[in-house]
Order: sequence, then C-alpha cells, then structure tokens
Amino acid sequence: MRRIAGGIGPALPAHQSGAPVSSPTFDCTACGACCLGGSDRYVALLPEDRDRAIPEAATAQIDGRRYMRMACGHCAQLTMTGQGQTLCAIYDARPEACRAFRAGSFECLKARQHRGPQAEALRALALTLPDVPVAPPVMVPVAALVAPPPDEAVSPSP
Repeated sequence: MRRIAGGIGPALPAHQSGAPVSSPTFDCTACGACCLGGSDRYVALLPEDRDRAIPEAATAQIDGRRYMRMACGHCAQLTMTGQGQTLCAIYDARPEACRAFRAGSFECLKARQHRGPQAEALRALALTLPDVPVAPPVMVPVAALVAPPPDEAVSPSP
C-alpha cells in the first residue's frame, strides 16, 4: 500500500486526489518525479535487492554494478495509466533505494522541485490516451509516450 507524508496513512489514488506534483499532498501515484533522473546510474541495486523478483530486463549492468534500466530520462519501470496515475510496474519487487524514498521527505521535495514540471507533462500526456475499459487499468510505459515513432520504410529514389 502506498502511503503519504513519510508513511503516515494511506495515499489517495491520483484519480481521487487529483493532486498535481506542485500540490502539498504527497501522493506517489499522482507524481512520479522521484522516478525521473538524468543518469543511467540513477538507481543502484544493493545487496538487499538480490532476492527480489526484479526482472533481469529491468536492469542494466554498468562497470560491474547493476542499476535499474533508464529510458528517456526516467526509470523504465515507470508506467502511466490513462487516468494520469504514475505507477511502478514492479512495485512489489522495487529496489531498496525506491523503498527508502519516502513521500514528503527532503528527497521527495527536491525531486518535485527539480523534476516536477517534467513529471506533470508526462501525466498530462497520459491523460490524452484513450480510456480503455479493462481491469486492471491500462498501464503504458512512459517511454512509449515520449519515444519517437519508428522510422518509416523509405524506398530509394531511382
């Protein structure tokens, strides 16, 4: 269960709280700024993570260490629902570094300050997706929202 304000009480889902990143409400599903980072070494896996069910494809090895794979400036596991919620695709198996990151903490406030506009832009983009009536909610990797379209096949000119 996600929590607000450093783990005190349950967090409201984004569609209930409607809280933007700039809001004083600390709802992890309404933000995602902590998942945004400019380095492939943003989230290092620790020894505590060895027994977690983190998919191999979700990680990258750099200089002999394992990190969460990044895509387009965010953790590749960051997903968006058509309702604008930001969710972790591997939340139950998330790394220790992510577990230690508390809503409303100093680090949370810094992430919101530095990456809040980018997080809000991604949420706004997710809200433009068509609403598909399926359960559980449709989740789209954020990279799919911001990745350039595949190159069209071009025939050589005669």
